[in-house]
This record gives sequence, structure tokens and C-alpha cells, in this order.
Amino acid sequence: MKRALLALLFLSGCATSGYGHLPADQQADVHRIETYMNGVTGMRASFNQIGPDEGHSSGRFVYMPGHLRLDYVTPHIMELVAGDGHLVLDDMDSGAVTHLSLKRNPLGLLLHHPIRFDRDIQVTDVRRGQGSLQISVAKANNPSQGLLTLQFSDIDGKLSLMGLQGVDARQNRFSVSLNSVEEGVAFTPTVFTPPGG
Repeated sequence: MKRALLALLFLSGCATSGYGHLPADQQADVHRIETYMNGVTGMRASFNQIGPDEGHSSGRFVYMPGHLRLDYVTPHIMELVAGDGHLVLDDMDSGAVTHLSLKRNPLGLLLHHPIRFDRDIQVTDVRRGQGSLQISVAKANNPSQGLLTLQFSDIDGKLSLMGLQGVDARQNRFSVSLNSVEEGVAFTPTVFTPPGG
């Protein structure tokens, strides 16, 4: 993550978009990730999250290209729905409903549809590990607005999303790890209807 942050600071001075600047093997990895993410018809998992204040939370993660939903169970019941450029968080404990634009939020980089890591998105880092692959991306025209890292298992050439890490413009960080991931899950459109929508 430190290397990705340094790349973010370096690239904020030059507007390199896409991933054509990467070595051929990394370009191939980025293309694999694009193909995988756009092919996800529906994903469900349990998640654990560490927030900017180092607070821990957990619940259920639901994703399909362009849409995300998090149903928090701990520390208390909350519902987050993101898509169409907006994020809505309903805190059942306090009754507060928060509306945010995804323009300056790292999650916005995940919720383009189709996902393409070129044009207005810049790939800042690609890393391979034993049975793992991760990619870090930012906005090409303003990388300092946020960085998103997608983490995958990569077993026998098969990718599976295993986690997200983000850093926003104020250097607030979050990480989400996924467990018991199910793919190919069918959801009704109402699953991604924002609270109060």
C-alpha cells in the first residue's frame, strides 16, 4: 500500500491515463481484471471492514457491476447503497441518512459500468503474489482525489475478488476483506435501491 501511495503522489504531477505505460505482463493482468469484473453477474460475501478511525465493522457485501450494497451488522445496523454516482448510508442506530457523491470517493472507481482502467482512470500499481493479484487505480486528471486498490485471489488463472482498500483526498483510509464469496448470484433490482428511495 505504501508503494501505491508513493505512486499516487508521483503521478499527481503527470496525467498518465490508462495502463499503456505498464510492462506487457502487467497490461495483460489489468485486462484480465477488467474482463473478470465486467463478467461478475452478482456477488455476495461476508465482509470485515477497518475504517479511517481504525474502527472494525462487519456484515454482508453485495456487488454487481455498477452497484454495491453493504449491510452492516456490527458495530450496529447500517445500510450502505452505492451506484449511479451516489452513495447513501442509513444509520439505523442514530436515524441519520448520509448522501455522498462518488466523484471524489475511491469507491466511485469501482462503480463505473463497464469497468475500464483507461481513459479517465489511471493504473498506478499492479502487484503479483503467490496466488494473488492486486491493482491500484486513481482518477487520471486528479489522482490526489483518491486511490482504490482491488485485491484478488488468482488460483490456476481464476480470479476472485477478496478485498478493497481505499485512500480518499483527505488521506482517510479504509479496507474491506471478503469471506465466503459467492459469484453468479441473481439479485432483484430493489436490492440496490438506496434507503428511502
